[in-house]
Amino acid sequence: MIGKLLYPAIEELIEQKDFRTIKEQLSDLPEADLADLLEDLGESRLMVVFRLLSKEKAADVFEHLDLDQQRALLDSLSREQVKEILEEMSVDDRTQLLDELPPDVASRLLELLSHRDRELARTILNYPEDSVGRLITPDYVSLPPDVTVGQALERIRIFGKDMETVYSCYVIGRHRKLLGYVSLRKLVTCPLDTKIEDIYQRHFIWAGADTPQEEAVEMLRRYDLLALPVLDSEGSMVGIVTFDDLMDVAEEEYREDIDRLAALVPGDEPFLEEPVLSLVRRRTPWLMGLLVVQAVAVLILAAYEAQLEAVIALTFFLPALVATGGNTGTQSASLVIRALATGEVTIKDVGRIFFRGVQGGLLLAVILGLCGWLMAIVIHGDPMIGMCVGLGLAAVVLMANLAGSLLPLLLKKLNLDPAIMSAPFISTLTDIFGLVLYIEISRQILGI
Repeated sequence: MIGKLLYPAIEELIEQKDFRTIKEQLSDLPEADLADLLEDLGESRLMVVFRLLSKEKAADVFEHLDLDQQRALLDSLSREQVKEILEEMSVDDRTQLLDELPPDVASRLLELLSHRDRELARTILNYPEDSVGRLITPDYVSLPPDVTVGQALERIRIFGKDMETVYSCYVIGRHRKLLGYVSLRKLVTCPLDTKIEDIYQRHFIWAGADTPQEEAVEMLRRYDLLALPVLDSEGSMVGIVTFDDLMDVAEEEYREDIDRLAALVPGDEPFLEEPVLSLVRRRTPWLMGLLVVQAVAVLILAAYEAQLEAVIALTFFLPALVATGGNTGTQSASLVIRALATGEVTIKDVGRIFFRGVQGGLLLAVILGLCGWLMAIVIHGDPMIGMCVGLGLAAVVLMANLAGSLLPLLLKKLNLDPAIMSAPFISTLTDIFGLVLYIEISRQILGI
């Protein structure tokens, strides 16, 4: 926000070639705001301003830029400047950059790193793509169990500035085995001669390097952690994954779920920056698939053509019935999907969810069925048509409520993302079965 406010002034200073003033004005600007400013300046001016930043500041700002701007900068900077930025970047952000770049470009950048950083990057990139291992950083405070609190605090003073976090310090034994952790609060409130082995917490939450990132997000949320230690298959500490990195994962998952709930193939680009053709390409598969499924509803209507012609009034209320069924199913699916995502329910709760679906569905069926009956009486005036609409609407609502509650669980059981039970998909299913229910109930009542 601040960067956008400074944009006109910085643009004018660039025109005047007053680089000294630009450097002074940008020195105290937060990295995220400075990245926003650089994005607005355009590629040529971005290069000019970026070169005015200090080495440390440049690396921090570089981490906040999008991939296209990072690639443009890498192409324009000298080999030595690129090396300095890579060395200053945090391990997790550097790994993400290398992972997103084409293999040949990533290989060239790897060669610029020191032997230690190069081997570390290769180790991290060897973990599965969506695993916690891809997010780890080795920059954490480690303490042997036999040092004192005073020695631990001195160690934090010396090395803490280079660590991702100092609020949790990890107690490491032989062969890098994680023994436990001690908080910074505990350290600063204990006598300086206290041994770490007498105060550290031996029960801790941890993740395996192959743990899916979504599971790690849930662990962080459930246990209110700022960082999560990551262990290899032998129980040795390989690094930590921090709150901010896992929140990026949570945001990405949230965006994907929103896309799927709207029947979209998930995308990565901001809405206004995504090409129209790309946006259409993401929307078309679902829309075409749903159109094919909707053809079933057309066939059903065609099969019941004679009955509908006999009582043409029944067709007047079809839009209201199918829309209400779709809305009911979408509400139920959204509630269950959210509960699954937050860990409030699991597949083992299917019995309770079914029972609640029946309870809630019956109550909604009575309320909305009465509304439908009243609507039909007011609009058409025929009590028999009112009964058809009321009972048909009640049946559709009960069916849609149960479908919306149970279908996400079925997908979860099949190891599919429940979010693909999108609103349009639920609506389409309830359209098909709702039509059958409504017309069959009407046939029985009217004796058609």
